Amino acid sequence: MNGIKYVADTNCFIYLLDENSAILPFAEGGWAFSFITEIELLSKKGITTAEDKLIKGMLSVCYKVNHTQHLSDLTISLKRKNNIKLPDAIIAATSLILGIPLITADKGFKNISGIDCLIIDLEE
Repeated sequence: MNGIKYVADTNCFIYLLDENSAILPFAEGGWAFSFITEIELLSKKGITTAEDKLIKGMLSVCYKVNHTQHLSDLTISLKRKNNIKLPDAIIAATSLILGIPLITADKGFKNISGIDCLIIDLEE
């Protein structure tokens, strides 16, 4: 996990795939990501073989956080305390477990108590 600065929300990978230049400065040093992000990215309806390969290649250079009981327990706690979707709770819990900031374009994360969150505006 050396050099990892952020846990990246799924939308950060989408912006990177869309070649949004505003995300590039935040990609330096690498990202960690939750297993749920991999599922969200690769289960997109109509994904092509080329997109699948591109996403897998992009994820392969990042640090993947797999499911653990501790992650489940923390996700449950966050979900109970906050009005958030399950994938967001898993991603927020991942950030808490690793002790590194979450980077996202989703302003809803700022309402989750206890997480260090960098919300970026990627609109150009």
